[in-house]
Amino acid sequence: MKRAPALTSANYSFPDPGELNKRVAYRKRISVPGDSGTLVSKDLSTFETWTKVRQTGAATYQGTVQTDTTVTHYLTIRYRTDISSEWEAVVSGEVMRIRRIRDLNSAGRFLLLECESKGAAENYSGGAYG
Repeated sequence: MKRAPALTSANYSFPDPGELNKRVAYRKRISVPGDSGTLVSKDLSTFETWTKVRQTGAATYQGTVQTDTTVTHYLTIRYRTDISSEWEAVVSGEVMRIRRIRDLNSAGRFLLLECESKGAAENYSGGAYG
């Protein structure tokens, strides 16, 4: 009997043409000391790019809440080397903190960003860690 080799990782399909259809702003924020012992958020750098935005399923959300690394959305962008989990995405006025970053199929073509929604941008003043 012939056995197939075991897969050690999942194969993800790349986005189809036209699926990167939302213009999303990305910003790297830090918290610096302000007046009277408060923290003030400052943007270090920003960029905009075309993004595929998808909500996670109920099982994924439930599992990430239990591990205290909540993931509510998946964002797919073209590969970049300058983005990390210190960045936030602003999607249609909603701030999303980037939790994890995956290079799809280790091909260097697309990044899958696992994000947590933090609410409306006008109500969110926290930095990358707050």
